[in-house]
Amino acid sequence: MKDFDCALFDVDGCLVDIRKSYNAAIKRSVKFILKNFNSDGRTLTNRRRTDLVTDKIILKFRQTGGFNNDVDTSYAICLAELAEPHKRIPDARNFLFQVASNSNEEGIASVEKYLATLTSTTRIKNLKRRLGYPAPPGKSVLATIFDELFYGPNLFKKLHNFDPIYYSGKPLIENDKLIITKATANSLARRFKGNLAVVSGRSKLAAEFSLKSIFGYLKPNCSVFLEDEPREFAKPNPYAIIKAMKNMSARTALYVGDASEDLIMVRRAEKKTNLRIAFCGIYGYSSKPLETKVHLANNGADFVIQDINDLPNMLNNISLKK
Repeated sequence: MKDFDCALFDVDGCLVDIRKSYNAAIKRSVKFILKNFNSDGRTLTNRRRTDLVTDKIILKFRQTGGFNNDVDTSYAICLAELAEPHKRIPDARNFLFQVASNSNEEGIASVEKYLATLTSTTRIKNLKRRLGYPAPPGKSVLATIFDELFYGPNLFKKLHNFDPIYYSGKPLIENDKLIITKATANSLARRFKGNLAVVSGRSKLAAEFSLKSIFGYLKPNCSVFLEDEPREFAKPNPYAIIKAMKNMSARTALYVGDASEDLIMVRRAEKKTNLRIAFCGIYGYSSKPLETKVHLANNGADFVIQDINDLPNMLNNISLKK
């Protein structure tokens, strides 16, 4: 493919480094739940270990293709820990790896199914009810604390139209680090004749906040922000990429992402539409860059590069070879 009609981008891990924002929100949300609730919902003062979540565990869940939503990841970890079947396994972190290894593209449904083989379904149902998930902030304690931590009080209220309940400190979104440079954005805008958009699990509010001036390079009516969409359209559902391409009247596209759900979404969209969509994997801002590089390459990425700012040179090299 010498030319593409448009370029579509994931935000997290591609345009923005989230290792100190979203990853931190997962860790702190899980810590809050494990510190304050047991399976009966009672507040506890001396709960066991609450710092068990690592970047490696988060990556393991993301590699399944079913955990683009970081609140889902938080829920899966909380559910696994509170269900307590791992009491038969000395190391709780090893148990979480076991849970992630038995998960798949179905996301939290696959975790619930697996845990139900290790403990009673009644226990799983009670925990789901106590955590109130999946449900939006205001109805789920987990979803509420996660968004309060990530957005902070001002953005939280702007997004949800009510005041935070549990947290009023510094927003973790401020730890986002913009990766893409203006020079890269300019180069890509010229190459794709302005046909740039994002297909992201973020809300529009979060994307605009972290992308700053880069947001102006994107076609707003062609971008899809899945946090603002019904839950059933979440990645790896191909809905978002099909919608973005349709709004740009594109027959071919280059999608740039960093995770399994991005690649699965692209292949499903290709199959459903018979359109050609190339996938470029980014690995440099993963918690395990080399592992992510190998994972994306082995799972069928068309191209794999370290940094979004390498993309213009990669495309130029493709054109020269053609």
